[in-house]
Amino acid sequence: CNTHSPFDPVVAPVRQSNLCLEIALPTKPLEDVNDENGEIALCTLSAFNLGAIDSLDELEELAVLAVRALDALLDYQDYPIPAAKRGAMGRRTLGIGVINFAYYLAKHGKRYSDGSANNLTHKTFEAIQYYLLKASNELAIEQGACPWFNETTYAQGILPIDTYKKDLDGIVSESLHFDWEALRESIKTHGLRNSTLSALMPSETSSQISNATNGIEPPRGHVSIKASKDGILRQVVPDYENLQNAYELLWEMPNNDGYLQLVGIMQKFIDQSISANTNYDPTRFPSGKVPMQQLLKDLLNAYKFGVKTLYY
Repeated sequence: CNTHSPFDPVVAPVRQSNLCLEIALPTKPLEDVNDENGEIALCTLSAFNLGAIDSLDELEELAVLAVRALDALLDYQDYPIPAAKRGAMGRRTLGIGVINFAYYLAKHGKRYSDGSANNLTHKTFEAIQYYLLKASNELAIEQGACPWFNETTYAQGILPIDTYKKDLDGIVSESLHFDWEALRESIKTHGLRNSTLSALMPSETSSQISNATNGIEPPRGHVSIKASKDGILRQVVPDYENLQNAYELLWEMPNNDGYLQLVGIMQKFIDQSISANTNYDPTRFPSGKVPMQQLLKDLLNAYKFGVKTLYY
């Protein structure tokens, strides 16, 4: 989290994450609840519905809307603790992610497990991060960079495409499609309004509102039953009638290899982190137990491809 990070680890190291492990922000301890020298990490979240995207060009306008709306919300909301307001106002961190990734893959005839989605994922998340950075840079030109911008690696002209794990080059043949060098120079000159722009959250509950598959995860079934304090909800995957055979369901995946490759490709561009899951069916293993060797293999694969965090 400190070698592929938007923060300079010398002055603003990342020491911990949140429960869902998609947030990677600096923190400082508090002596008491009113300690203004402490820093509580806050991140304001939103997500693009990839299922509603027909062309990656649409992301440019959506990124502008998301960045400007969330940045305005930072000034509008209340902060009951000084250490929370201090960090939020100084860093102005955003975490914009995605929902409906499984539907997005199904629409394009791609699967999680066989490598067919690698290049599409690379193109998609490159566009997401590029347009988010561009929107924040344009907002900085208008309203000024965030006060603590100098504590980011962005201020040094370092972008996520500079620090990713190069093992990814062996599983992706897609090149970069945007003018990152021009953006780099503009960021060095004018800064960013927000220290971070992206994070991939689980969105287990929030995705239900738009009948989307949650986050980047494969669905467990074509029909999911989700229980909450508001009751039990049955949710059908989007466009079931036409795409039921195109979805790759969680327990149809032979292992975690293809999924971890996709998460690594996403992490190449995402500046915070990702709520990533590994899943195991004990019935596939002798004696009905998942061997430690398999767990270690997945952890090493995740590290190899630059995955920062694994959920729970």
